[in-house]
Amino acid sequence: MSTLKAQTLSLAAIFTALVAVATAVFQVYIPETKGYFNIGEVMIYTTALLFGPVVGCIAGGVGSALADMITGFYIYAPATLVIKGVEGYVVGYLFRKFSKPRSRAWNFLVVILLLSIFTILWFVLYSGTFTFALAWGIHRVFTISIYSTAIYLAILIMFIAVAVLLHKSGELANILISTLAGGALMVLGYYLYEQIVLGLAALAEVPFNIGQVVVGTVGAVPLYTTLRKALKGYRGVISD
Repeated sequence: MSTLKAQTLSLAAIFTALVAVATAVFQVYIPETKGYFNIGEVMIYTTALLFGPVVGCIAGGVGSALADMITGFYIYAPATLVIKGVEGYVVGYLFRKFSKPRSRAWNFLVVILLLSIFTILWFVLYSGTFTFALAWGIHRVFTISIYSTAIYLAILIMFIAVAVLLHKSGELANILISTLAGGALMVLGYYLYEQIVLGLAALAEVPFNIGQVVVGTVGAVPLYTTLRKALKGYRGVISD
């Protein structure tokens, strides 16, 4: 038991540092919310998938909060500690909870369902109507910006890439459900913090945070697959 605890603590420390580096190394500043887009989810998801909820929670929360403080985003550090910690915990917990291999039909159904939900939500949030008047009355035309469409297509392509990478694996549905559930809580958490606590234009950051979830899932897949083979010796810690 003591050996297992030592392994867990060691892995938590190592991957906390990796999450901090991944979060701090690439950042895109978002003026409306004074926040930033980053690729930290790649390491948070990889850690949670490999080592479960406890290590995922510690590495996700502490590593991301450290990155906030190191790069000067102090106003986000307290919220990040909680939000990213919960995200890591949920991803690790759900992945171990649904650890049984799934059929390809089930994997395909999950992909289609998630893509449908994502598409509906995106167009509801980031579309509008153009109103114009003619002699025979007022007319409204559904519109969506080129910018929003470009982001949607980029996210869609990356999401499909995950499905292609895992099309032969029974873990596809498990990974997607786990990372997207944790990611949804992250998006909601930052939206509430920015809107209620900071009083900022929180909706402006939602597409960027959704992008972080997709990038995190796409990046975590090859890392998880590779490291799982390399860390077979950590039985009881790594997800089997």
